[in-house]
Amino acid sequence: MDFVSLDRKIDEAGKEKTRNTHLFEAENFRSWMLYFEPGDGTPMHFHQSPETFLVIEGKCSIKNIQGGERIVEKNEVVFFPAKEYYQLTNVGNGPLVLFGNRSEPFGIRPVRAGEEQATEKGA
Repeated sequence: MDFVSLDRKIDEAGKEKTRNTHLFEAENFRSWMLYFEPGDGTPMHFHQSPETFLVIEGKCSIKNIQGGERIVEKNEVVFFPAKEYYQLTNVGNGPLVLFGNRSEPFGIRPVRAGEEQATEKGA
């Protein structure tokens, strides 16, 4: 059994400007914490496995590939099915902290918007 203090990890991420902190990993599972300053976020992408995010603090814009947007805030959880494009952006005035879980180990690269078509053309 392992334990982590999210308060300590959030403090460290803020001081060290660490965007992605790995927390736990197993053969078919991982959890991590994301820390974004205002305006920062991810590119449009998807993962091969389903995942969830819990908003620990801040305000997050979640956009899908069709341009739809939803704002989530503290104590809200979002679920993404496998291979569903999304983009996360901190739209708040302070840090955005997300706790994520996915059913795969660390090291499996996401697919960014446009990469999937380029891969198919090159095949």
